[in-house]
Amino acid sequence: MIDVKKLYDTRFNQYERIRRKLLWQVLCHDFIQKFVKESDVVVDVGAGQCEFINNINCRKKIAVDINKDIKKYADRKVKVIISSVKHLKNLFPKESIDVIFMSNLLEHLDSKEEVFRLLLEANYVLKKKGRLLLMQPDISLVGNSYWDFFDHKVPLTYASITEVLLADKYIIHTVVHPFLPYSTKIRFLPLWPLLLKTYLKIRPLHYIFGKQFFICAEK
Repeated sequence: MIDVKKLYDTRFNQYERIRRKLLWQVLCHDFIQKFVKESDVVVDVGAGQCEFINNINCRKKIAVDINKDIKKYADRKVKVIISSVKHLKNLFPKESIDVIFMSNLLEHLDSKEEVFRLLLEANYVLKKKGRLLLMQPDISLVGNSYWDFFDHKVPLTYASITEVLLADKYIIHTVVHPFLPYSTKIRFLPLWPLLLKTYLKIRPLHYIFGKQFFICAEK
């Protein structure tokens, strides 16, 4: 079994952690917040260092991750659940969640069957008209660099995720493809906090630098 804590402690140095935090502040405020209402119950699945859930504005915040270190990063308003992310039906009642957010998560699962089941269980716990927000690298855009991260297991594209979402009875409302660059470890221009604001507004830049996609799908 991969030691998630050791792997992520090695992957990001202190400077990169600070920069990631600043980038997520911009990303949440300038882009993701429009998909989240102040009255929503929001679950961040595979929350990592809570960069998303700490920075989004909503009524109730829940972070789920298998790494116990998440408790060090979560703000006091965030409810932390230490658990595998693979079985959401065991963690939340049916139709109890307004928004589920997953960022750079699905490629870490063990198989495409697990991806299919996780998205299906997300549908189960979402309220009617609830939203699934996905940010995901597209291997067709990233190429072999997709495998530069040791814990990447499942090759996924925008087309394959779209197919499984439709099979799991979601309605796809918003797509940005391509969207962000592949990784915050890359230090080229768009991934500096002051420049990210501009990048988000200028669609042609996404076609130059973007290697990920964003999808908002509704139950």
